[in-house]
Amino acid sequence: SPEPSPEPSPEPSPEPCPDCQEQSPARPPPSPPSHPLAYYTITTTPGSYPSEVSWDLWCGGTVVLSSAPYTGSDECGLCPDFQTEYGVSLSPGVECELHMYDSYGDGWDDASWSGLGQEGLTVASGSEEKKSFVVPF
Repeated sequence: SPEPSPEPSPEPSPEPCPDCQEQSPARPPPSPPSHPLAYYTITTTPGSYPSEVSWDLWCGGTVVLSSAPYTGSDECGLCPDFQTEYGVSLSPGVECELHMYDSYGDGWDDASWSGLGQEGLTVASGSEEKKSFVVPF
């Protein structure tokens, strides 16, 4: 007698492909940090003319943090729109450079930047100041 024909196999259900995520353009993996990341808080004070104040924090050759744009008015007292606290995760021992800018070119007028072992960094006069330091352990 003829053998029973095997059951027709059902169409395979489409499975999510396991390496779809790898196909999306991924950033190159960051170089492994020499130390585990630590979380640091940075505090800034607005000074008299907060709309002139901006900064970029470069660590290991890339910008890891920038000042939030300030849209409020000057001579603002408490400056509710001025972001005074930032958080950043960095490896202790990494070299950083803080680039501080004053758009008017007359220094930061009592504004300051503190964090990562630095206290009260400011632009004393002029439009730009840079400060290099190493993230403390």
